[in-house]
Amino acid sequence: MMNTARLYLCVLCHCQVIICSHCDHGNLYCSGSCSSIARKAAVKAAGKRYQDTRRGRTKHAARQQRYRDRCKIVTHQGSLSPPVNALLITHPEAPAVVAAVTDEGIHCCFCNRLCSAFLRLDFLHTSSLHPASDWKIMPRLPVIQAQAP
Repeated sequence: MMNTARLYLCVLCHCQVIICSHCDHGNLYCSGSCSSIARKAAVKAAGKRYQDTRRGRTKHAARQQRYRDRCKIVTHQGSLSPPVNALLITHPEAPAVVAAVTDEGIHCCFCNRLCSAFLRLDFLHTSSLHPASDWKIMPRLPVIQAQAP
């Protein structure tokens, strides 16, 4: 039996990604640098949320005071003039094709395993360990009996 795979779009660069069930752990990003970019943004946002708390402001003030005590000079330095012919590195406008479809078949973009030709669009849902316990969640409906005229 062939390994099943899921097809999804990377949340950041919107390229198509095929991931086998072995590698799939709820991935949202392609195997490129998108996950590291998103991780850096999440860490930065978490730092900002912490900085907005009273404890974060106190710790930051103490750290800045230790820095001032070490440096003795607290004035700002002037900015360097930018190079005249500097080129900016931009994010590619066209998303890279990450989906690996060859003559052999469809391959996982992470581990390069051969996958089934039928692709899922949703996650695999694991079954409950105790399926009988699911009945306890649903309330019982009263049984209405039809009355004879």
